[in-house]
Amino acid sequence: MPRLEATARAGYWPTPARVADAISRYLASPTKTGRRTVRLLDPCARTGEATADIAKALGAESFGIELNTERAEAARTRLDHVLATSAFSVRLANCALSVLFLNPPYAQDDEKRRLEHAFVTAMARALCPGGVLVFLIPQERLAVSARYLASHYTSFAAYRFPDPEFAAFRQMVLFAVRKTHGTHDAAGQAQLERWSETELPPLLPEPAGAPLVVPSLPAGEILFGSLFFDARQAATEAQRRGVWVQPQLTEQLWPPEERAVRPLMPLRRGHLALLIAAGFLNNVVLTHGNQRILVKGRIHKELVPIETDDEDTEVEREVLRTSVVALDLETGALEVIGDGDASAPVGSVDP
Repeated sequence: MPRLEATARAGYWPTPARVADAISRYLASPTKTGRRTVRLLDPCARTGEATADIAKALGAESFGIELNTERAEAARTRLDHVLATSAFSVRLANCALSVLFLNPPYAQDDEKRRLEHAFVTAMARALCPGGVLVFLIPQERLAVSARYLASHYTSFAAYRFPDPEFAAFRQMVLFAVRKTHGTHDAAGQAQLERWSETELPPLLPEPAGAPLVVPSLPAGEILFGSLFFDARQAATEAQRRGVWVQPQLTEQLWPPEERAVRPLMPLRRGHLALLIAAGFLNNVVLTHGNQRILVKGRIHKELVPIETDDEDTEVEREVLRTSVVALDLETGALEVIGDGDASAPVGSVDP
């Protein structure tokens, strides 16, 4: 029955709130000095509640990966960084994490391989030496990964879920510390295999001993992105690091001597009229007392005939016409100003 229910819910089984709260008490944040930080990754973030609770308790920067788009959107409201993609399709810096919080789907992939084992092996490279693995898994499945875990981790501690949560999938929590170098540990493998089938102590609201201190890492950005194009991520990255925000380019396109400057003296009415007619002040609302006017100007070319002594020859001259359209926003009255005759010189506006 639990397997059928899990299938119906598309594998969506969030970490119970009180289990997440208990896990946070089994971990402790290090004393931070200088530019150091703690990073926590959840490759199956779901909506992010459990991840956010543990990260908050540790004062950690939180990273989440969630395949389901709707759940990823919810996780973005709780976590610092979220990718809406598969955990197997990410670019992730090696040794960049302090904590790997892993509650993977309890199922098989298309090739009948256990997903719990696939997740724990694929994500391990991102955990720093001395980093802490928090692995939530059905107890009987621990034996599948026992050899791998014993080769790459040490300092194991195992607890079963408290009642009544344990009854659903008979889940357990495994705490482990990543080794600096992978070496096979037959004794550790045997211990993990025994834990997969023997009675484990329950996860208590408060640990009986000292909590496990997670390591801190140098602060700064890390590689964390999808292998596929993500429009949201690309737009954010462009705003932060795109070519249009690079000072080298902006200095070339808009050098200081060409940027807008304030005139030394106030503009006269004739100057304002020319600016409006040239289109520099289009759609500007001018206010005078209670009167509000929307203005739009334009300049267009027009050919006008010129009288000559030769009756058989037609001569035309190109002149520029200026006009300003004013819309009274109170009355709705529309007025065209400045359509002079063809012989009027350009810019012949009363000062």
